[in-house]
Amino acid sequence: MIGVALVRAIHAGTIKLTLGGVALGDSWISPEDFALSYAQLLHTVSRLNDIAVGGANKMAEMVKEQIAAGQFAVAQKTWTDLLDLIDSQSDSVNMNNFLLDTGMNPVLASSSAKASGSAPNTIEGIMNGVIKKKLKIIPKDIVWQEATLDVYEELANDFMKPAINEVDELLTYGVNVTVYNGQLDVICPTVGVEAWVNKLKWVGLNNFLSLRRQPLHFCDSAPVYCSKLIKAYVRSYKNLHFYWILGAGHMVPVDQPYTAFRMIASTTQSPG
Repeated sequence: MIGVALVRAIHAGTIKLTLGGVALGDSWISPEDFALSYAQLLHTVSRLNDIAVGGANKMAEMVKEQIAAGQFAVAQKTWTDLLDLIDSQSDSVNMNNFLLDTGMNPVLASSSAKASGSAPNTIEGIMNGVIKKKLKIIPKDIVWQEATLDVYEELANDFMKPAINEVDELLTYGVNVTVYNGQLDVICPTVGVEAWVNKLKWVGLNNFLSLRRQPLHFCDSAPVYCSKLIKAYVRSYKNLHFYWILGAGHMVPVDQPYTAFRMIASTTQSPG
């Protein structure tokens, strides 16, 4: 985790800067807890039938055992097989949003289409253009891409490693850690996030868990954004903050942009 490496370097005196905080949004912190959550979540929301639940849970337990044994590449293969099982038994539920089927998110599809290509105003164009020039350390033959199968396969032994200890380390160093998760996410489901948060050894955890969540309506902003419906919940204690983002899947800024904006404003202590 980059945040941990950075805070270690700061405390060692090799880097001089202030780390304002770390945000973990629908983040891949505990593959074991996520895999174990899939069947329960999808059955509860009627996307997986009771016959398929047993098989999915069995494969999730295999993922857990393989991770415990340090067989991370094998665990990744089992996890992929688990996703294939879920896909076939759920009629292709969208793992980014269980209210959708695969390929059904029109906003995300539109955004992806606009972001693709190498024009200067696309993410690829920006990373390979102004950012590459600014950093001055990237070889000319190295090209930035949003995602590639080659990189994914090369990271097979890292992908399934849990990072709970790293989150604990950030909290112990006093770094502000903001966890946020979309209500409709499947790949990193909220129930799985809550499971790994409960495994933290941070001294403030029990106090954090004892606090009531606060509903967010955003009625302190422009009237147009004030809602009778709850948009999110938040719980904070010292340097740990957890946002439950309602109506959002894996891509919180895409599904709930204003909620994401207000969360960022609060996290960075900026005007909202």
